[in-house]
Amino acid sequence: MFKHILLPTDGSEASVRAVEKGAELAKILGAEVTLMSAVERFSGGAIGLAHRDVAHPLHQAAREAALFCLSEAQALLLKYDLKVNQLVLHDGSVHQCILEAVERSGADLIVMGSHGAGALERLLVGSQTQRVLAHTRTPVLVLR
Repeated sequence: MFKHILLPTDGSEASVRAVEKGAELAKILGAEVTLMSAVERFSGGAIGLAHRDVAHPLHQAAREAALFCLSEAQALLLKYDLKVNQLVLHDGSVHQCILEAVERSGADLIVMGSHGAGALERLLVGSQTQRVLAHTRTPVLVLR
């Protein structure tokens, strides 16, 4: 069955639930897990330029937020006694980072929440989950 599960997290309730359920599934299957978080890419203007400079405070803050999400998720997984890898990616949009994480990790299943962004952001940019579903050949288990 599945040997390696990718668990993207942004710290939202939906992603935390998906991390927990993905860990339960990994435990049952004896699968390896890769936790990943993406550093948000800012769309444009001065903030967009700041994102390209890894020394910029906005980029550093976004990276620290991603690392915090991973540490919180890692703490949730301790009780499952799993082999866990971690990735923080920042080259592209969130869904592109998730797709890159699949390639880098060799995951054969993605378990993710149905939504992580707020309602306004989903309206403006669409669901990252929908974008992953549209662009991957890897099976995706979406949890609400």
